[in-house]
Amino acid sequence: MTKLTALAQFAHNIHAHFPESFAMEIQKTTFDTFDAVEIKTAKARLIVTVGTGPRVAHLSAIKGKFETRNLLFWDYARKYHRKDWFLLGGHRIWGTRPLGDESEEAYTADNAPCKVKISKRGITVIGSEMEAFGVHKTLSIKVLDDATFEVESSLTNVGSLLWSGGAWALTATLPTKACTYGIPLGDGSNWDMIPIVIPKTWGGHTTLVNDPQVSLTEHCLVFEPKGREAKRMVQAPQGLIGMTDASEKISFLKHSPFDVDGKYPLGCNLAFYNGPKNFMTEMESMGAEKTLKPGETVRNTETWALRDPIDWKKVKQVKL
Repeated sequence: MTKLTALAQFAHNIHAHFPESFAMEIQKTTFDTFDAVEIKTAKARLIVTVGTGPRVAHLSAIKGKFETRNLLFWDYARKYHRKDWFLLGGHRIWGTRPLGDESEEAYTADNAPCKVKISKRGITVIGSEMEAFGVHKTLSIKVLDDATFEVESSLTNVGSLLWSGGAWALTATLPTKACTYGIPLGDGSNWDMIPIVIPKTWGGHTTLVNDPQVSLTEHCLVFEPKGREAKRMVQAPQGLIGMTDASEKISFLKHSPFDVDGKYPLGCNLAFYNGPKNFMTEMESMGAEKTLKPGETVRNTETWALRDPIDWKKVKQVKL
C-alpha cells in the first residue's frame, strides 16, 4: 500500500512520543500473503492486515522474553468460505441490519484491500466501499497502555441515500483444551433481567438448546469448547466478554459500552459462536443500530485488554 511508506519514519520516531515505561513500535510487515502493520508494546503484539480486511490477524501477550501463541484463529489453508467470501479469521467488521442482522450484505468487501493512516498512538485502516450499499468499514486501533487497546469498528455512509444498521465486531479466537470463555451477566440493579437467545438453526448452522458446553453461574455465562458447534446471544449490560487460556496464563477481554436505549439484534449486544471441532470460537459485540444520513458513521468502540487469567466459573466481578 502506498501509505505504508510513512511507517518506517513513524516507527523510527515513535519512542519520542511516549515515556520509557510506555514504548511502542509500529512497522510495516506481512502476514500470511498480505501487507500488514504490526503494533508492538512491551506486553503485547498485534498485526493488522491492510491487503485484505480490515482485520486484526494476530494478538499475543509478551511477558519478558516469553510471548504467547497467537490467540486469534487464522485460516491459512483457506478452508472456510462462502461462495467467493473467505472467513480468514482474526477480528473483522460486519454490518447488522434492522430485522436482518446476518444478511448477504454483511460479507461485502470483507476481503478487499484497504488504506492505512498512522497516528501517534495507533492506526486507522479504511476498507473498500461496499458499492451496492454505499458504506465502507473502518478499523481504528489506539494504544492505551502496554496491554490495553481501544479497537473501534465503524461503518460510514459514503452514498447519497440513507443507510441503517450497526457495527458488528467479530473476533475469531483459536481455542485449546485449556480455554474457557465467559460473559458477566446482569446490571446489578434491583430489577435485573438477563435475556439469552439460543439460535437453534440459522444459515445451515445448528446448536443444542441443552448444550453441555454452556453453563451458568450466578454471575456469568460460561462456555467450554468441546468440539460441537454452538452459539449464544446475550443482553449483557456490563458489555464484557472474555477468553481465558490457562496454559498461557492469560485472559483476553473485550468491553464495549451498552446503550440501554439502543436497538440491538434480537435485543442482544454480545454473543459467542463456536465452530465445529473447535476450529474457532468467536467473541462478538454488536453496536446499537442507527439510521445514517450521508457522511454519518456508526461506531462500536471496544476496549481490548490482556490480563491475568480469570476463572469464569468462580469470578463474581470482572474489571479491566
